[in-house]
Amino acid sequence: MSAPVDKSLREKQLARGFRYPRSMPVRKGDRVLIVRGEGKSKSATIVAKVDRKARKIYVEGFTYFKSDGTELQRPIDPSNLVIINPDWSDIYRRKLLTRVNESLEWTDSVISDLEAAEDEHEEETVGPIVEETTEEVNEAEEKDNEEKVVEEINYDDMKVPDLKEALKEKGLPVGGKKSELIDRLKGESK
Repeated sequence: MSAPVDKSLREKQLARGFRYPRSMPVRKGDRVLIVRGEGKSKSATIVAKVDRKARKIYVEGFTYFKSDGTELQRPIDPSNLVIINPDWSDIYRRKLLTRVNESLEWTDSVISDLEAAEDEHEEETVGPIVEETTEEVNEAEEKDNEEKVVEEINYDDMKVPDLKEALKEKGLPVGGKKSELIDRLKGESK
């Protein structure tokens, strides 16, 4: 199950003296770009799983929810991907590159040189790599900001349908007079 290697990456590495194959088998750990289909994006994602029997690839962050609420990864056909940054830890993949470049010897400097050039190309193509830990910090900051926004809302100026909608969003009972609705909302925000 192969996916094409990004054309600009192949050209850039050829200028540096390394020939890349036009396509190569997708491995777990590769950074890929979804170029066709529902998950088309401009950011690189890491391959999480390769299902050779079903001939599908699963990438991190591309999921859907079943009707019972469970989250599953969405399968992608390898023809809809482009490899932006291959993972060279696999010995068979190194043999593939050695076969294409007959004079290539795998030393630490060659590996680090290849990976540095690929990282540079990835940053040019899709932007800087964002770590998952920063997303968790951003989510925590957003929750804090939402709590501050809740405190600033003036419920006295809102109409009853708007109050009921706010109560539904918070999962609180919506019956009663306007003053009771306001008390419930203010009690929840404290």
